Amino acid sequence: MFELVKWEYRVIPMKTQIHTDHFHSASKPVMENVQNDLNALGNEGWELVGIQDVHLSDDRVFTVAYFKRRNRRKKARP
Repeated sequence: MFELVKWEYRVIPMKTQIHTDHFHSASKPVMENVQNDLNALGNEGWELVGIQDVHLSDDRVFTVAYFKRRNRRKKARP
């Protein structure tokens, strides 16, 4: 019998610090800790499925990341 895959979801505001090197302003921006954070979540089984910049009314912007993974909870037997 076919069993549906159950998913769990996680929504996380990503803490990013973006800056450029003062002496090489033409360089690409550096994003500190983002890759480490994403790798840590991936090691826990989370898959990044979406990302969104949220613009607040006071002109601040932050990034929200959407993750999913196969539900790990054991279902009760009847």
